[in-house]
Amino acid sequence: MFPFKDRLVTFAQFMEYCLYDPVDGYYTGGRQVFGRSGDFYTSPYTHRFFAETVADACAAYLGSLKPKPDERLYLVEYGAGTRLLGKQLTRRLESAHPEVAERVDYVPIDIRFGSLPDRFKGVVFSNEFFDALPVHRVRIREGRIREIYVKVGGSIEEVEGDPSDPRIEGHMRAGFQDWTEGWEYEVNLRMLEMLERLDASLDQGNVITIDYGFRRAEYGRVPRAAGTIMSYHRHQPVPDPYLRPGEQDITAHVNFDMLIDKATELGWRSDPIKTQREFLMEWGLHQRLLEEEQQGLLSPARIEDRLGLKALLLPGGISDTMKVLVHAVRTGEDAEDANV
Repeated sequence: MFPFKDRLVTFAQFMEYCLYDPVDGYYTGGRQVFGRSGDFYTSPYTHRFFAETVADACAAYLGSLKPKPDERLYLVEYGAGTRLLGKQLTRRLESAHPEVAERVDYVPIDIRFGSLPDRFKGVVFSNEFFDALPVHRVRIREGRIREIYVKVGGSIEEVEGDPSDPRIEGHMRAGFQDWTEGWEYEVNLRMLEMLERLDASLDQGNVITIDYGFRRAEYGRVPRAAGTIMSYHRHQPVPDPYLRPGEQDITAHVNFDMLIDKATELGWRSDPIKTQREFLMEWGLHQRLLEEEQQGLLSPARIEDRLGLKALLLPGGISDTMKVLVHAVRTGEDAEDANV
């Protein structure tokens, strides 16, 4: 299975192969990974209100842009996967915001296919994408950073060594307030590279990131000796990322402060981080719930709708766990400064 058998590779290389190999990859090998018959649910699979409310937010951001008369706007999705969320968003734009929809093109992008439009205006959004990017793993030994390499032979074993990339130490110093002896940490260099590439293509617009993650100051409040690496198989969390290569998901929590710092470096403006629940309520979910209740949401015939809303809005569930970060890229006063 592995093209790197009997030689050391970084965990990032191992993770990329397991998730994104065209034949054997978890996401790219044709497996059913989402929903009841898959391994986990994401918000679009719970209830249509998630996508419709996000679409309303996108419509507002797109409507605030001032394109030239014949200029197209773009709705770009990172981690498009099955396209479910993209289809739900475009359907909502067409039905509720036709004046926006008629000048917007939807562009799906995944790790191994799709590319950004050239110098475009629009909205870039992602839902549980950055947490699935390949990460380097390191372990602290006597105050020093040791990278965790992977060797695949008769079994899979970890081998410690010097960092493979000089950026790893800088990321560690910027991303974590304290290092704990013996603890493992993840370093997501790919995430910051993607922001740099996006900045080179996005002339003006907004970037909406919805994901699991933490803030720098809160990381050490919970014991994380093994970092945040987690796998999922048949709706059960699996702590061992080596257990079923290519047959289970592998994720690592997003360090939102690293996203904010990179955005600031690029000249973007960051809105305060919200929970998914706060973001959805801000963009009208409460009113939609009231309207649905008046239209018979509580009737026995709509039990599936009620169960879906319960999954989306259960206290302590996905909408309280997920965070939403919105960046403004050369909009408002920034656009004038950049002469966009």
